[in-house]
Amino acid sequence: MNILVFGGGAIGCHISYCMYKAGQTVYVVGRGKHLDKMKKYGMHIQVCDNEKLIEDDTVTKDERFKLVEDLNEVGDIEMDYIFITVKLSDFNEKNIQLIKPYMGNNTAIITPCTSLPFWWFYNLGETSNKKYNDIDFNPEISKYFIKKNIIVMTMWLSAVIKAPGHVVIKHIQRGYPLGYLYSEMDNRANMLRNMFAKTTLSPIVSDIRSELFIKSINSLAFNTVALDREYNNLQLSQNESCKNDIRRIMLEGERVLHVLKIPVIQDVDDRIKQTLSSTKHTMSMLHDYKIGKKVELSNIWDSHNRVSEILKVDMSFTRSIVNRVLLKIKHHEVNNA
Repeated sequence: MNILVFGGGAIGCHISYCMYKAGQTVYVVGRGKHLDKMKKYGMHIQVCDNEKLIEDDTVTKDERFKLVEDLNEVGDIEMDYIFITVKLSDFNEKNIQLIKPYMGNNTAIITPCTSLPFWWFYNLGETSNKKYNDIDFNPEISKYFIKKNIIVMTMWLSAVIKAPGHVVIKHIQRGYPLGYLYSEMDNRANMLRNMFAKTTLSPIVSDIRSELFIKSINSLAFNTVALDREYNNLQLSQNESCKNDIRRIMLEGERVLHVLKIPVIQDVDDRIKQTLSSTKHTMSMLHDYKIGKKVELSNIWDSHNRVSEILKVDMSFTRSIVNRVLLKIKHHEVNNA
């Protein structure tokens, strides 16, 4: 099968590695020094369980592993799977138009999952609140996709580019839980899970939409509070005020699931304990903030804000702390311009 990974960052590289090891032909679209280094020396992947190294491998370019900067290098190929793993700010019409020629009528599409996706209200389950079924809150993006081809996938792992060409997976929690949005992708979703299972985790979950929401609200809560206090995981775990703020954001967000009658698959306190158990870790947005990279908090918040307004869910506490942090980020960017 032909698989396109559009976005060769840390997560995109790990997905590419998993698909290649599963015997598929993989096209990775990257850029900059990271791509140049991989082209020259191969993609160096290290997989760790916190401090313990459990896998160390390098994949070099060959007939099944293609590293490209421009999609024109790919040629006229219809993809079986397309993973869109760019930064949220790059998930826009311009880049989707570049990908569109590689989408066939049966191409399985995996969109970014850190924010709530454009398809959030599509095909709500039988027990969900059908009042909101098929609302489209982002038509500028949704118009490029075939609804039935969407595969829902979340990413529960910590990954960084340690140096150009060198990706480190610091910690795998649940790996890549996935499922289908429409039954047409049932078989493709199962095939994809089996491919991941050759190298990493891809558990079967009871409600993939709930799984995605929990992942997204977790990201919003932990990154917002980490940025607000400029604390790493160890510092967050030792501060009850921080944990209370994280808890309040999560609980406000969960009201979305309650309105839609979607189950909450994991208790808030369990999620806090699980995430902060990785004490060596620094939240990705705080890491980006400190090294001068663009922080994507506004992209995640925008999706939650839109959905909460549609459902008339009060997220006033989250809004107040997010706005404070966004102002801080803006001042930081101006002062470091």
